Amino acid sequence: MWTSSYVGYLNYIIILFLTSGLFTLLVDLSHYKKDGKMTRERKAAVFTGWMNVVLGIVALVGSWYYKRYIW
Repeated sequence: MWTSSYVGYLNYIIILFLTSGLFTLLVDLSHYKKDGKMTRERKAAVFTGWMNVVLGIVALVGSWYYKRYIW
């Protein structure tokens, strides 16, 4: 029987997406809230933070689904 071992970087990518998204949402937004003049930068930080979190979750669920049902 064939055994396969998958060596890839997807787990690291998922961790990086989630941690960078949470870092952006927690740290950057607190700095932008203190300075009320930077509304466009705050909106960009909110967008990129949530985009990183969503991409991390989608990659995590997709990887789990692939390993569970397809592979």
